[in-house]
Amino acid sequence: MRPTRFRQVQIASQSDVGRVRSANQDVCGTFENAEGYRLLVVADGMGGHRGGETASRLALESIGRVFDRDFGEPDSLLARAFRAANDEIHRVGASDPSLHGMGTTGVAILIGPRDEGCVAHIGDSRAYRLRDGRFDQITEDHSWVCEEVRHGRISADEAREHPMKNVLLRSIGVGADVEVTVTPIDLKSGDRFLLCSDGLWGEVGDRAIAEVLARESPSSAVAELVDLANTHGGSDNVTVQVAALLESEAESSTAIGTDGPSGAPDGSGTHTFLPDERRRWTRAGVIAASLLAAAVLFWRVCA
Repeated sequence: MRPTRFRQVQIASQSDVGRVRSANQDVCGTFENAEGYRLLVVADGMGGHRGGETASRLALESIGRVFDRDFGEPDSLLARAFRAANDEIHRVGASDPSLHGMGTTGVAILIGPRDEGCVAHIGDSRAYRLRDGRFDQITEDHSWVCEEVRHGRISADEAREHPMKNVLLRSIGVGADVEVTVTPIDLKSGDRFLLCSDGLWGEVGDRAIAEVLARESPSSAVAELVDLANTHGGSDNVTVQVAALLESEAESSTAIGTDGPSGAPDGSGTHTFLPDERRRWTRAGVIAASLLAAAVLFWRVCA
């Protein structure tokens, strides 16, 4: 095993019931182990108030349990964790008629101590990455409308308003078996990762999400994004997690840690997040610095 080098990561999470629903069926949690791996999980339950809440909670607990007890290669770990969650939810649902058919979406990111990580997901909870001004969706929804867009039968704009936009092709716990999508990712200092339920991306566009993620600290970003989702209607529960990979030792000394309890439930295109104003300011700064350097050089030669 390679020697462990602990990566500094700042994590923030927030979950909210929204403005329409009477109960919150979303959960999120964070976990960390002795080898320096961090795991973030978001789950969005389905199956009525009790069923949805039970399914998402069981998913979080099962995934966290596998992470704590059965650690191995990151991609196989996440696949095992999601299958364990599927088995547990399906077992409980089959044994209790009031919970029959319950299920949940799930998305998780495993951040390693070096430059490797991976994302796993089932359903339409999403993972994004903001890197060097580019905001990319890492996951691809397991939904009917996503399949239609992929095959060119409807447009992305049509998908957002389609009456079948909430129809999922995969979920955790509904069937006896499930296919898990695991995506290896590279990690780079300065990266920011976002996990969220559809209560965020269904209400707020990618550009607005990216601008908040770029501008704010993780704790401020999750709060502002939840507020934005509610301002745009709040038609569903909304859950947001942000993980920031810190850029420098100086930043690490003041920004290490996790906002919120670790391991506990907390209450696609590419865009450029930099607005034109910031670009103009950057160019102006470069010009000013060049003029200052020229003035200093002229003064030294004349002196």
